[in-house]
Amino acid sequence: MTMTQRYIITIDVGTSSTKTAVWDETGRQLAEAVQPYPLQRPHPVWAEIEGRVWWEAVCATVRQVVAKSGLDPQHVAGIGVDGIGWTLLPVDRHGDPLHPALIWLDRRAEEETAWLKSLAAADQLIELCANPIDPAYITPKLLWLKRHHPQVFEATHKFLTCSGYIVAQLTGEFTCDYTQAYGYHFFDIRREQWSPWAAELLGIPLEKMPRLQACTDIAGTLTMPAADQLGLPAGVPIIVGCLDAAVGALGAGVTRWGQTNEQGGQAGGMAVSVDRVVVEPQLIFSHHVLPRQYLLQGGTVGGGSLGWFRDVLGQVELNASQLLDQNVFELFSAQVAQTPPGAHGLIFVPYMAGERTPLWNSHARGVFFGLSYNTSRGDLLRAIMEGCAFAVYDNIHVAEQRGVVMQEYLGSGGATHSAVWCQIKADVYNRPFSVARRAEGGEGGHTLGLYALTAQAVRMCASAGECLEHLLSRRQVFEPSAERHALYQDLFGVYQDVSRRLLEDFDRLAVIMQKYKS
Repeated sequence: MTMTQRYIITIDVGTSSTKTAVWDETGRQLAEAVQPYPLQRPHPVWAEIEGRVWWEAVCATVRQVVAKSGLDPQHVAGIGVDGIGWTLLPVDRHGDPLHPALIWLDRRAEEETAWLKSLAAADQLIELCANPIDPAYITPKLLWLKRHHPQVFEATHKFLTCSGYIVAQLTGEFTCDYTQAYGYHFFDIRREQWSPWAAELLGIPLEKMPRLQACTDIAGTLTMPAADQLGLPAGVPIIVGCLDAAVGALGAGVTRWGQTNEQGGQAGGMAVSVDRVVVEPQLIFSHHVLPRQYLLQGGTVGGGSLGWFRDVLGQVELNASQLLDQNVFELFSAQVAQTPPGAHGLIFVPYMAGERTPLWNSHARGVFFGLSYNTSRGDLLRAIMEGCAFAVYDNIHVAEQRGVVMQEYLGSGGATHSAVWCQIKADVYNRPFSVARRAEGGEGGHTLGLYALTAQAVRMCASAGECLEHLLSRRQVFEPSAERHALYQDLFGVYQDVSRRLLEDFDRLAVIMQKYKS
């Protein structure tokens, strides 16, 4: 008797696009679809996305992967969702957005942040959720909304995260998983519940908050209206879902304590799995997607620097990439490979949109330090790659000073396609830098981790961690060079001095630009 094949659909809602994939029971990806969307920046430090844009991207990409794969929609066993973090999206009783989503890049709530820090209980709030107070987090954004749009605040039925909004559209259920909840400073991270005293202190009615659940819980099933829009049958189980960075760590192979993931993408950083709550206000702390594990994280904004170079200065490579039918970033990497470590004394500070950990400064900006008439194009590109590595290394130092032990160091994201960038990271961090690869080719990532979580939730596998270890059976390892690390150690000292000394000047510059803003 032939068993009916079952399939899983994963939906990864990112900063600039939504990526949807369909998988069979063996973990083989059958089809993928991506739909980009614009990020709205009505003011320099604002960053918004219309919630309906996310939902339209989900509907379009789900229909595309079903058509591409040729699967029978009746055989979809489950749907998993992950999304960007630190996102505030108020919705009404029907799940319809009442205001654009304020995403992780949004830093408008500076005044609210200052008020939170002034509270006598500020340290208690930090201890409660194990995270610092900063405009990037959801709490200040929530207070900003209450102050500037009180009518929206009052009309809100639930405040949702990015993944929570998509799950609500799919199921009609309002949920928030533990990996997303740490963005609220009234989340008791140890007890995994909303804190009544903290919510009352901040003036947040807890009835407006969604229910808290584990990411692999079944939030509900696909409703008939949502099913019609997706081209799927009603009744498909939908998991609660999770933070993209947390499931990305799983997708990179972080399944055990001490394993560390370095994310190389638009939002770079690192995440090390630990077995206890670690309160380090310079860093970020959240649940891992796996039980009894947490993630101590560093988050940087420099990962998009190469994209900036491409858009502003990379017309030569863009034209060449079209003629050669080659990825523009491969052309960048080829130039970097011809430039020596240290980029002839050029250092790049990659704070292109402020910096998160460990500086938490909204006004910090990018800097090339050490430019000369001898600086080449390759030097600029290598300095960008090295500067992004230094930004992550900054966070590694803080974590290690807290006694956190980092063992296997795993890379993920688009940067892992560059061998020269991976080698730079191995040399800067002075430890083997591994990229998990699948036996049949390809690598891990958000979608693979989300597949494993969803497979566990619908009982297609016993353990998401074991599933990932089976799927990521190969490691491409870049070994560090002691000689190059010694050079990078000296340059990192300069990088730290430059970045810290400029902080007051960044603040002064921001005041001047605000004063003379047209």
